[in-house]
Amino acid sequence: MSHTAVEPCEELKDFVNHFWFAEWAEQAQHAQSTYFSSANTLVEIAFAFDGSKKHPKLLFSSIQGQTSGYGQYPAGGFFELFGVSLYSHAIPYLFGIPASALSNKFITTEALLGNEGKILTEKIATAISTNERINILTYFFKSKLANSQSNDKLIIKAVKRIRQYHGNINIEKLSHDFFYSHKQFNRIFKAYSGFNPKLFARIVRFENVLKNHAYYDNLTQAAYSYGYYDQAHFIRDFRDFSGFSPKKFFEISGY
Repeated sequence: MSHTAVEPCEELKDFVNHFWFAEWAEQAQHAQSTYFSSANTLVEIAFAFDGSKKHPKLLFSSIQGQTSGYGQYPAGGFFELFGVSLYSHAIPYLFGIPASALSNKFITTEALLGNEGKILTEKIATAISTNERINILTYFFKSKLANSQSNDKLIIKAVKRIRQYHGNINIEKLSHDFFYSHKQFNRIFKAYSGFNPKLFARIVRFENVLKNHAYYDNLTQAAYSYGYYDQAHFIRDFRDFSGFSPKKFFEISGY
């Protein structure tokens, strides 16, 4: 499988993590027909295409909300995926709903956006290149932000602070830093991130181990580097968020 990530324009960087494109060789796609998902703080909007090089046909579109769990899904029938990874705090700004409304959900774009989702999907389906698809989504997101009613910049800064510290942060102190009561902070944070602050921080730390484990000599070293105070704690979080022990997860996922 080949995978390409593209950074968003400056205007969208607070809301879009990256655009991406993945492609499978036909024989490889049939060999790997199971997709393993783990806990994720990002919201994924994806468009799946068949294997035609000149005129790929859009098979389906989907929105996978941020998730605190794990799963296995069939991955057969498509050979190209194009999509965008959104920060969960972008959901209230872009779609006018709390991020928690998408937590652990897997739906179509039309289910969330109605006729607007249908039109967006048709535009992506007829685009002739990845760059054109990125431009379509970029214009769509910019127009949604221009009309957004959400304006809680403090909570976005709080989310960024947790990411900056890789999930290793005192949540009660964080709420005080941003002038919220603990109860108020939990409520607003969940609306903008999809999770309560402590769970969000745990998943962020787990994500950092997944993303950066290759830079360390072994998984134990990576775990300690990101704030796990013992191996048992690390393995428990890994099972909670991936369904497997760390060793087994990396064996079967190819991560």
